[in-house]
Amino acid sequence: MFKISDLTLSEKVLEKQYSVVQVSEWTERNGDELVKKGWKYEVVLPKLRFEKFSIKVESQYPALTQEELEEKGSITVLFDNLVIKPYATSNNGFVSIGISATAKNAKLVS
Repeated sequence: MFKISDLTLSEKVLEKQYSVVQVSEWTERNGDELVKKGWKYEVVLPKLRFEKFSIKVESQYPALTQEELEEKGSITVLFDNLVIKPYATSNNGFVSIGISATAKNAKLVS
């Protein structure tokens, strides 16, 4: 039996720069309190049938806003120290595999 943490994504499907399709605030619950942690950037993987996943970045301000994204349509971003990990959840006997991703920083690509 293998562990879900043993799975990796091939470099063939990962990008060096990502096309961001949505930006939102990243919050987590601490008891009854909602704590702002940073920003989530939803990106697409063109090499993997345009699958989407979110990359979380701890920062006070976003590299770009949702309004800027809506105005320009698509913005390319480079993520520093990107760490991607698979995870699994079980619901009524069905197992779903997802991707958790964090980065140190997000930078706009000119």
